[in-house]
Amino acid sequence: MFHFFITTMTVLIHAASPILKAYGLPAVFVLLFIESAGVVFAPGEATVVAAGFLAAKGLFPVWVVLPLAMLAATLGGYLAYGLGERYGHKALLRYGRYVGIKASMVDKVHVFFCRFGAPVVLVGRFIVPLRQLQGYMAGASEMGFRAFAIWSAIGAVLWVAAWGGGAFLLARHIPA
Repeated sequence: MFHFFITTMTVLIHAASPILKAYGLPAVFVLLFIESAGVVFAPGEATVVAAGFLAAKGLFPVWVVLPLAMLAATLGGYLAYGLGERYGHKALLRYGRYVGIKASMVDKVHVFFCRFGAPVVLVGRFIVPLRQLQGYMAGASEMGFRAFAIWSAIGAVLWVAAWGGGAFLLARHIPA
């Protein structure tokens, strides 16, 4: 199990390290912000893991890079929530039929988020593509912003601490 975990981290580090080495802390912020704002193909996990690993190797101060990653992930989620709240519900009802989304489905998601929104937002940080889409879904489902903001921020802190902090602490075991 440990070998699989280290191998996975190594792959993620190799994917994102060249970008982070070339563009530094702004790349960490931008990549995590846009991923949390809903850009599904942005390399969020790879960025967090590589940032933690590179901090352990002395490229970034850990006390800067991990809080910066937490902030970027949180703010990106807030942007997605705002867009989902502003445009999501109406757009799904109006255009959803073109992609197989029925009004009854939108209503079910709305009820689901009203009932289970907090745990979905918290745990959703660890699940692709829920991490990228949860802000839109929460906003479109009219989950209250205060609840979303709190649980999204807690989820972002735990997610960055787990992946980035894990890479930082395990860097000596990672062959990169």
